[in-house]
Amino acid sequence: MGLKPGKYTLETFAKENNLSKQSAINKLSKLKQLGYAEVSGGGKQKRIYTIYKVIKKKTNGFYDMVNRFSPEKLQPKFEHFVHGKYRVENAIIDGLHIGDVRTLEATMHLFNHITNWKLLFGMARKDKLQKEVLKLYQKARETTKCRKMPKRYMRYIK
Repeated sequence: MGLKPGKYTLETFAKENNLSKQSAINKLSKLKQLGYAEVSGGGKQKRIYTIYKVIKKKTNGFYDMVNRFSPEKLQPKFEHFVHGKYRVENAIIDGLHIGDVRTLEATMHLFNHITNWKLLFGMARKDKLQKEVLKLYQKARETTKCRKMPKRYMRYIK
């Protein structure tokens, strides 16, 4: 692949590679499908194509989940790749493992999207984090709108 990595608009990419505009669109589309290019912009803005030497795999882990549901957006400290299903319950446990203040504040907003409390407390029991989950839940109930926890899980407070 004889392409130079960097940021391009459609016109600069076509000019630098001696291609027509349509050929450049086709080439960039193929690079995007293979994972060598990402696109930003569009609409009223110009599209910016970022081309990489190696395939750029999209993250699908903790930070993507938190930034989707929380109004407090977090800058990823690490790239988190997950194989299989990654649910809100997994993200709450991971947020407790990370443990810094901003992460916990953003994690509190995930309690409104829990569908399986049994799964959450099963993972918490495995990692011995039941009390931390309950503390975070009670703090979330005070500060944000969230779903009510079933009463059978309140026994972990003692």
